[in-house]
Amino acid sequence: MLGFDLAKVFDVYSPYLYDRDQLDITDKDAVFDVFEQIEPDIVINAAAYTDVEGAEDNKDTAMLINGEAVGNLAEAACARGAVLVHYSTDYVFAGDKEEGYSEDDRPTREPLNVYGASKLLGEQLLQEGMKNFYLIRTSWLYGQNGKNFVETIIRISENPEIKIKNDEHGKPTYTKDLAQATRILVEEQLPFGIYHLVNENPTTWYDFAKKIVELWGQKQNWAKGDYPKVIPITSADYPTKAERPKYSSLNNTKFVQLRPWPEALEEYLNSRS
Repeated sequence: MLGFDLAKVFDVYSPYLYDRDQLDITDKDAVFDVFEQIEPDIVINAAAYTDVEGAEDNKDTAMLINGEAVGNLAEAACARGAVLVHYSTDYVFAGDKEEGYSEDDRPTREPLNVYGASKLLGEQLLQEGMKNFYLIRTSWLYGQNGKNFVETIIRISENPEIKIKNDEHGKPTYTKDLAQATRILVEEQLPFGIYHLVNENPTTWYDFAKKIVELWGQKQNWAKGDYPKVIPITSADYPTKAERPKYSSLNNTKFVQLRPWPEALEEYLNSRS
């Protein structure tokens, strides 16, 4: 999802685009070979193992892709004097701050799940490996060309009832907005370091789902009886392998505020064919 929007937003620069079939970032030699060939000034890494549940059963793979591979990119970028842009997640935090986390906050406890731990390893290797980096934390991504919560809610909205957790707080983020913010960050050559780029206003998965159903129903011209009933539940009502943080809102204090998530969501739904 993010790679798709980054490719469009940075199209004016005729970027080199690599999927995993063309470049395995877990292969350090391959990374160095590609960097030697194309001599990049800026490297943007949108690759990640994002299956939070799957990571619990595939820890080594998650740690390799989200952690060690970032170290490979950092080492190769540093050797060429290139800037590295890398994306991390709200799940590096344990979720014990109701007011959310700023860019200067550091995880004080281990992440609650393997996915978060793997992304935290990537953050650490990036910061150890180079100085010229933009580490962008984001959350609850949705966009074109990928599995995401918005598409899941649309798919199951034909059911009479939808049960969604109402005790996890965060900020849904449209990959198009994230990609555009990334371009501004790079073009304006803002100070290197950590940035929190998210659509604004914290919410819960339940309220997010309610808004998706509302806007999607309007777009489809549903009658009143066509709307499913969205029912709030707790995490205890829906146990999963991976524990999620209860409060993981990312507070953006260093960059211009992105638009509120309901506005971004409406644009995304209107863009669907």
